[in-house]
Amino acid sequence: MLGAYASVAVLIAASVVAGQAILSLCGRREFSWLAGPVGLAAILVVAGIAIKLPGHGNAVAIALAALFVLSLASLVSRRRGPGAPRLTLALLAAGLTLLLASIPFIVNGRVGILGVGLVNDDMASHLLIADWLNTRVGQMPGLIRSGYPVGPHSLAAGLGEGLRTGLIEAFAGITLAIPVLTALLAVEALRDLRPLPRILVAALVALPYLGAAYLAQGAFKEPIEALFLLAFALLLPGATTVRRCLPLAVIAAGAIYAYSFPGLFWLLGAAAIYALVALIRGARPALPIRGTGPATPWAGAVVVGVLVLLIAPELGRIVDFTDFRAFGNSTISSGLGNLRHQLSPLEALGIWPASDFRLSASAASAPAPAFYLGALVAAVALATGLPRWIRRHGEALPAALAAAIVIYLGALAFGTVYTSAKALAIAAPLITLISLGGLLGRERSQHDSQPGGGAPLWRLGLALALAAGIALSSLLVLRQAPVAPQDHANQLAELRPLVQGHKVLFLGRDNFIVYELRGARPFTAVRNYYDPNYVRPNLRLKDVFRKFDFDSVTPATLGRFPFVITTRAAYASGPPPAFEPVHETSDFVLWKRAGPVGERRTLGEGDRPGEALDCSSSHGRRLSGGPGTATVFTASPVIGGTWSPNPTVESGSVSSQALTLSRGRWLISIQYDSTRALRVRAPGMDATLPANLDYRGSVPFHAVGELSLRRRGPVRFTVSVERPPLAGRLLGAYAVAHLGTIAASPAAGDRATGPIPGEGERRTPLRRACDRYLDWFRSPGGR
Repeated sequence: MLGAYASVAVLIAASVVAGQAILSLCGRREFSWLAGPVGLAAILVVAGIAIKLPGHGNAVAIALAALFVLSLASLVSRRRGPGAPRLTLALLAAGLTLLLASIPFIVNGRVGILGVGLVNDDMASHLLIADWLNTRVGQMPGLIRSGYPVGPHSLAAGLGEGLRTGLIEAFAGITLAIPVLTALLAVEALRDLRPLPRILVAALVALPYLGAAYLAQGAFKEPIEALFLLAFALLLPGATTVRRCLPLAVIAAGAIYAYSFPGLFWLLGAAAIYALVALIRGARPALPIRGTGPATPWAGAVVVGVLVLLIAPELGRIVDFTDFRAFGNSTISSGLGNLRHQLSPLEALGIWPASDFRLSASAASAPAPAFYLGALVAAVALATGLPRWIRRHGEALPAALAAAIVIYLGALAFGTVYTSAKALAIAAPLITLISLGGLLGRERSQHDSQPGGGAPLWRLGLALALAAGIALSSLLVLRQAPVAPQDHANQLAELRPLVQGHKVLFLGRDNFIVYELRGARPFTAVRNYYDPNYVRPNLRLKDVFRKFDFDSVTPATLGRFPFVITTRAAYASGPPPAFEPVHETSDFVLWKRAGPVGERRTLGEGDRPGEALDCSSSHGRRLSGGPGTATVFTASPVIGGTWSPNPTVESGSVSSQALTLSRGRWLISIQYDSTRALRVRAPGMDATLPANLDYRGSVPFHAVGELSLRRRGPVRFTVSVERPPLAGRLLGAYAVAHLGTIAASPAAGDRATGPIPGEGERRTPLRRACDRYLDWFRSPGGR
């Protein structure tokens, strides 16, 4: 946790200092919170270039430290910074925003990967990119070859090396720093508001509904682009000389390093619309910025020249990115990405009372009229605030909003569902700033030198309704944002040194497996979008894509891998004799192949670990009548049925079901995902399983514990999920788990370290396997 917040502090301080130095060198000597995004853009450029140098992440850390020192030295030799009252107000806005942005971590009681498992697993790729850029170990991620922008990833690598923290904490720091910088920017833009409204509105601008939704899924590119668009628009009116145009070039370069060439669309669109409005008006708008005057005719050429110079190291990659698959309808699910359908543009207005931004009004739990009433309030607020903003502050921000709307309509018509959703997220902070800033801005006096009276009651009421709606909608998202637990990741990290440089078959379901086993080449038999290495499963098995054990693939495929990783669940097919367990963790087993796999045949077991051999059938008689050996369970596993009252368990509720088990020792296994620890209880057993957000859907079984029975009878299993921490409960958050099948497998032996697949099995001649639960067999006759 300390690493994440250290990253926030370092990044904000470095951005403000570097940005103010650039603004000062470009003729703006007074302090401005516009420095934050300008400095962040410069940092992304420096990081994107330095990551190519020897040392990679260390080179980025050194380069950023040098940038900070030089910027600070430049400022010390010039004018002082802001006075205490202004600084205090900005710190209050920044602190409030950081607190709100941290709600997912507070509610979950941990810092980790946002949005994992249930919303969005794009961080699987981001972490792998950042790690490869820093270490150059393993395969180059495909996205890098495609020209994917890696400025934020280079920055994460530099923060990780400089602060000696992990990449997960570094990305969390970047994700949290962006809304803080946005809030500081809003403080600058809302100079005519009183202190308290200024602080509250700045936090809402930083975290409008879609802004909160993108933070909750760990997305950082769209919030960065929105921040750059806001800063670019606010700097436009003052860009009246060549020097004052240069910060625009820095922001544009930063946008390219963060978003590649599409990042320029919003900035160029805002500049073009602003210039067009100025031409129509015949003069520049009157703005409270000193030094406003006619722009130098060749200022644009200078800006373009500086921009080209800054992005020159990335030009080849920018060209490669023009073919990126996200721009066409050939992407997964025809451009849906992690979405279910086209997002409603009403979400960008800020009021959308659903904890999942992907839900339509009809699919959410709140009544549909609440969505449309909120959207009506937000639309009226925008329609009222927009003309007032223009009168008070000019056309720059409305020009940026117009550009964002045009880009959204273009993405809607020619792009994908995924890209149009991004366009809405980028527009959301602009809409909030213009709406609330226009409604609450005080009128100027007759001589336009001092602010006049406050807003009338009706406008104040409308602003309060809008602010309350945005705050409630964003809170719904933030308090239920999933944050990845580290239990499984830490266990896989324990296995990583043992498989470095080798191919390993991972018989599980985890979108982050390539990162967790970085340095090795993990392959999966059930393809996930984030898995570059894939082997064809044993397609002769029914429901093979729901199966995660040694029978999932053919013997020939097993023979290609020196290592295999499975869960420790006993309800699974056992290993071939050639594989031996070499390391076990609480939830996983690492197997090493010591020889050829040999023949391995199965019955029609589907997604089960085996099938009873029916010797009354012709096929069963042929098998039992010939030579061969069978590996059978000492007793048939018992599979559960339906959970009561339902398979979804929330904090404060339980689900249960009964299994009828015979006398003896049984190993219990379960399929589940959960945001908090899962507790499974039965007479004689009380087990706690770690939170698990590896994947939502078809997942492997995990070991629960052992149960000993003295007599045959029904055994009721009750499952509950741990409640969130106190802070989460106060915010109305709840933990949730989704239960799959529960199963009991026979135990055998006395292993001190617990069960592993194949423990309750033994070999027998095929002729003695009739009516036995058969895992796999060898038949020399091939029958």
